[in-house]
Amino acid sequence: MFIAEVIETKMAFKPNQKDKDGNPLPLGSIEIRIGSHGSNLGQVRNVYARPMIWQRRIPLIGEQVFVVSGPTNDWSDSGIKGQGFMYFSPINGTDDLVLHQFPKLWQRSTSSPAQGSSGQQKSDKKETGYTFPKSPKKTDNLQPFEGDDLIEGRFGTSIRLGSTVKGDMGVYAEKPTWEGTGNGDPLMIFRIKKPTGGAPGGSSKYTVEDLKDDECSIYMTSNQRLKNFKAGFDKNQEAKKLGQYSGKSQIGIDADRVVLNAKKDMLLLIGKEKSILTGKKVILQSDKYNVDLDELMDFLKKWLGEDVKLAQGSSQYATASGPTGPATSMAQYTQLQASDFNKFKQP
Repeated sequence: MFIAEVIETKMAFKPNQKDKDGNPLPLGSIEIRIGSHGSNLGQVRNVYARPMIWQRRIPLIGEQVFVVSGPTNDWSDSGIKGQGFMYFSPINGTDDLVLHQFPKLWQRSTSSPAQGSSGQQKSDKKETGYTFPKSPKKTDNLQPFEGDDLIEGRFGTSIRLGSTVKGDMGVYAEKPTWEGTGNGDPLMIFRIKKPTGGAPGGSSKYTVEDLKDDECSIYMTSNQRLKNFKAGFDKNQEAKKLGQYSGKSQIGIDADRVVLNAKKDMLLLIGKEKSILTGKKVILQSDKYNVDLDELMDFLKKWLGEDVKLAQGSSQYATASGPTGPATSMAQYTQLQASDFNKFKQP
């Protein structure tokens, strides 16, 4: 195993790519410069390397990767196994989630291309890639807690395979925003937090997931209470208590907008005890009707009012023997209007 610098990546993003000799390149292949770190690999030269594992991160130009040599069955056009190079994800050389370039190596002379090079590489121009932001914002590292597995992206995306944390919390810079009953009770968090820091260069602090600040989150809990879980519309009593729910498992999805789409079959929303649909406006739509819940209830209230007038005799039917009198069911109509219907109104 050795370390090499990435000098070209464009062949990693399309299928059916070939090396300079016309041999096919596996998906995700990149060009690296080897022999420049004092290893026993001979003269400095450029070679191709494929991803070592299926969980891959295509590195940026100028970053450093661990490389191993191993058997490959499509490295040459001979049809037999040969030795090829395989790379792991970029190494943490600069403690920067966004960009892992080594500044001093990045400033090397560009006057003498390495052996095997077809000329000046994009890395010689100090460019990191083709679509990567030229001025990316710094992304802070997630606070690790003992026992956690963390997966962190360059742009503020993360997955935490964690748990309830109890004990000597003084060892941590940031504290969890969730609470549970038993130390080590499992928890999984998917999060998007848009970076707001300055230019990359290494993060000097930790951050922790927080529902009130993160753009988008999915929490999968075993019994944890999510203190900062707030409803966008909290007229319903259960919605007001979202952050206080604990003792049982739940999945909490939080974003500016949430879409559940069944494009070919049914969408089933099932609650064993209760299903609640709440919002400032609630629309029920089918092929035949488009119903605003407020407008429907106002329509029913107005209809009930006209029925009450008929029942009490203030509105009457004209008949051959004269106007009709009050209905014998007047008491029931009065209860519907004064009591039963009012239970639908918000306090």
